[in-house]
Amino acid sequence: MKRRIAWTLSAAAAIACAVAPPPRIFSQVNAARSSPSVVQSKSLAPQVFLRAEGLRSKAEQAHADGKVGAAQVFAEHALAAYEHAVVLSRLATAEARLAKSSLELERVESEHAKVDERQLRVAAEAESLELRVRVAQDAIPLVPSGPASPEREQARMAAARALASQAKLLCAATRLLGSAPALTEAEKELGALEAELAGAPKIAPIDAAVRARSQCLKLLTGVRRSKATQGPADADAADALLSALSNTKRLYPFRDDRGVVVTLRSVLAKDGSVRADAAELLTTLGNVAKAHPSFPVMVVAHSAGPGGRGGEAGGKKVTDALKAAGAGQVELHNVEARQPVADPKRSDSRAQNERFEVVFVAPRW
Repeated sequence: MKRRIAWTLSAAAAIACAVAPPPRIFSQVNAARSSPSVVQSKSLAPQVFLRAEGLRSKAEQAHADGKVGAAQVFAEHALAAYEHAVVLSRLATAEARLAKSSLELERVESEHAKVDERQLRVAAEAESLELRVRVAQDAIPLVPSGPASPEREQARMAAARALASQAKLLCAATRLLGSAPALTEAEKELGALEAELAGAPKIAPIDAAVRARSQCLKLLTGVRRSKATQGPADADAADALLSALSNTKRLYPFRDDRGVVVTLRSVLAKDGSVRADAAELLTTLGNVAKAHPSFPVMVVAHSAGPGGRGGEAGGKKVTDALKAAGAGQVELHNVEARQPVADPKRSDSRAQNERFEVVFVAPRW
């Protein structure tokens, strides 16, 4: 009887072990293994996928051997390995997309750079053409000015002084860039015009002043053209200089017939010394001039009448500050009050009219 009971218990235990179901995690492993993301990881993360497959096989073997605990552990590791393969697969996909996007971005940026280059070239050609048209228009003979009222004559006199002053600066810019065959004669005629203006004539020599400015601009354009034929023109030089100045706070550069211009106001303190903030700007301008040695610098001092803090003395301080900061060729011109930007009769005009222009004379345009 005892033997029969023992045999029955042993047989029951063997049957129980043979039919023991696999751990629940096996179904999770199989579900993960058949998921699209894991299937994709076969090609994108093959090493981790094969490791997960090996762990799954070990789990099944342990279960077959009746090692339930080991089967549970191997199955959990297999599930984690499948998840790791999915993460690496997604990372590889993201990196591939990033590489493709980077290539596309480089292509677009390259196209934009080409477009910007073409736009700059077209803009430079347009500016050159505009300058030529302006020179040609100025060369057209003027209809002589007829008699005018005293008020109109007074306005013509102010305009003639301003035009003569502009002509002198244009001729000076020409001489800074080089010599021109007709420059000496033009400066001689300009000197005679200035002498006539100083004598306060009853009839303003407005026609002569217009011709003088036109002639000096023509000479400046001719010198620039001759420089362009001597070697490859650096069409971007003026743009690079303008960009360097524009990137500095409190500097607002612009272009005119002479080149790239920066206007400075409130440069001098009451005692005549250079203000600290102005000294900082002058140092920056001197550094820019040092970095662009092909651009000679012209300092133009504008005063607002007697008692102002400008003129020759102030201009010399500005010039000295630029040279100390590294500017090479610097030349001072004092035009006094001949080029006001605000009506001198206004009470608040002094702050606008009293200024210094730092002109980077463009060798090529």
